[in-house]
Amino acid sequence: MRIFARQHGTISSSVLNLLRRDKPPEVSTFTEHMKHGAGSCIDKIYPTASLKTVFSGEIPSSGNCRQSTGLMGYPLFSTYQGFFHCWFLCEAHCNDLVTQILAAPPQLQTLKLFDELSNAICVYADCVKFIAENAPNDKIARAALVCNHNAHQFVEKLNTNVELYRAIKSVSENVEEVSRFNSEDITALKSFLHDMEHSGIHLPEDIRNSYVETMSQIATAGANFLKLGQEPAVIKYKDTPEALKRTQPNEYKKKIEFIELHGPGTEHSMTDVRDFTFRHYHAFNEDRENELLNLLRARHNMARSVGFSSFSERELRHTMAGSPETVSGFLKNLHSELKPLVKAELEHIKFAKADDNRHDFSEPAIYPADGQYYSRVLNEKFLVNNHKHDMFMDMLEFQNVIEGLNIFCEDVLKISLVAESPMKGELTDSTVVKVGVFDEKEGLVGYIYLDLFERDNKAPRTCLHTITCGTKSQIPVVVLQCSFLMKSRERIGQFHYPKLNLDQVQTLFHEFGHALHAVLGRTTYQATSGTRGPTDFSEIPSMLFENFISHPEVYYAVINPFVVYNERDFNLGSTNLLNTPYSALKTETNIVYSMLDLELHSSHPTSTTQVSDSIFSNYSHLTNVPGTSPHLRFSHLYFYGARYYSYLWSQSIANLIFYNLFHDNPFNETSGDKLKEFLKRGSGSDLKASLDDLVGYQFTQEDMIAAIVEPLRVFQNSYLDNQDISKKWW
Repeated sequence: MRIFARQHGTISSSVLNLLRRDKPPEVSTFTEHMKHGAGSCIDKIYPTASLKTVFSGEIPSSGNCRQSTGLMGYPLFSTYQGFFHCWFLCEAHCNDLVTQILAAPPQLQTLKLFDELSNAICVYADCVKFIAENAPNDKIARAALVCNHNAHQFVEKLNTNVELYRAIKSVSENVEEVSRFNSEDITALKSFLHDMEHSGIHLPEDIRNSYVETMSQIATAGANFLKLGQEPAVIKYKDTPEALKRTQPNEYKKKIEFIELHGPGTEHSMTDVRDFTFRHYHAFNEDRENELLNLLRARHNMARSVGFSSFSERELRHTMAGSPETVSGFLKNLHSELKPLVKAELEHIKFAKADDNRHDFSEPAIYPADGQYYSRVLNEKFLVNNHKHDMFMDMLEFQNVIEGLNIFCEDVLKISLVAESPMKGELTDSTVVKVGVFDEKEGLVGYIYLDLFERDNKAPRTCLHTITCGTKSQIPVVVLQCSFLMKSRERIGQFHYPKLNLDQVQTLFHEFGHALHAVLGRTTYQATSGTRGPTDFSEIPSMLFENFISHPEVYYAVINPFVVYNERDFNLGSTNLLNTPYSALKTETNIVYSMLDLELHSSHPTSTTQVSDSIFSNYSHLTNVPGTSPHLRFSHLYFYGARYYSYLWSQSIANLIFYNLFHDNPFNETSGDKLKEFLKRGSGSDLKASLDDLVGYQFTQEDMIAAIVEPLRVFQNSYLDNQDISKKWW
């Protein structure tokens, strides 16, 4: 029996009693400030509603709430002066913790003080960083930006505090004390040491100074590389194909001398437009090449200065994979198993392209833009042709997607998503929805702010912001950010909510997997909570949630949460996930970029384009376009740096979890309980052992590779092999 009624969005009286509170006291210390954020308001009472209700505009507005506060529930963030006052309190609190750490004996208490210090600075810095990017006005944005800079400078000061490093190092060297630590204590200890040594604190002073300078070079080169990669390609108007000219506004056509290309054009249905756009957008650019070389050179020098042979060795040391050799072996073996499946897909793509261009069915070249375009088109055609409910080309009602997500969480994880009316001044925008996450047994476990729609003062990206980590003594708070197009900018209740396509729904579920990982975390240390772990581990829940929404039964439940479907509704049954058709080529492309990222950070190249061309020719079945260098616009070379493989690694493990626990019944409650317990542990335990326990056996790298390849093989055996590609079946 569920405690929280889905259709009414109500909460039991026992939980409501927990939410009651008098007016909050004035904030005089940073500890008091932290108590008033959304993550600590378990004793406040707000009107509540179901998510479907709030996205229908019926939730009580914040105007009905008796209390007012600052952004994200922190009173001091109500004015721009409050950000500076709060920073003053935060800095004083952190300095006091440093004093306590330096005076403490090298025991467990020192480790816990370190975590308290880390938590205090993260609560402030993470929150002001989010506000700086999404503030409701320029004045608040500038204040948050300055304070974010102050916080980062303070972190650098802490990371270069030799006495602070010696304090945590002495704990690790206290063999008798460490022998009494549990696995989570040891993981947290290693994490703090690793973070401080990342700044070269353990090096002699002359090397440390050089190290700090090199880190500055990395930041500068990385920023320049990103900026150049975002610049449009500028082309003379007279040189563009007629089909591309027709996309320009009529009133400007006679005046235009140049047009700007802001993307590679892989969405264009006309081959000549695709080829032209891709060739010019990804044309080799010497400035981008030089900045990427500067970035790689600085990273290589930095890694060598601290005793590593390469940057990749340094970055992978504390990941699940553990070494560049392991990652390389994984990618090469996966590529080998994938080859025949890619070749089969390419045969279909070749015939589709030849037919579109009225060529004979010989051997048309398939370029990268063709691969992306036809994989998407053929995937959509497959979904429409092989399911009775012709919903895959249609846009989905946003309210249904949200309600379907809530129903899935209730049925599988026994948690309810309940919208709350915020206090005055709490939200960065009126389109943001505050959601309380309630466990069937534990009550309130965390908050998710849904910031899903684009606006002028918002960073245009899709990500998860962790404001407060979930621990045994702290309620987690996260912001799930997307940039879906909103048709109007009026007050809540009058929005025209957008409809979402399949890709957008998968994106929402991906980020929600991150959100649940953060919200359900209940570790002793914030340093090991939720998504705060190695990248090839923290992406597993998000990839798993992509599998959930790709299961036909879950997808149909999202299309219409109030209709029950059965096996007869699926022409091919539920054996083929929606993200499986025509994805072998996409997987191979991810392998190519993962290998390129690894190779560039494992050597000291003099030409990144030569390395890219070599890897492309050896590992891609597509035809390279001469004179192009797509990798020079690949921002993940900076953001991930030797860790781009993490998506494939995480996908393989997510597939293992899904096919062992959820494929036959995606609403399996027993499996949901196991998953929830896994998410609670964060990265505080042995990661591989924890995953083995979840999957049900000790899996190997061969199992991981099979978990990616076998679903693609099943699809080809049940569908592709039965198609006569000499006919226009698509």
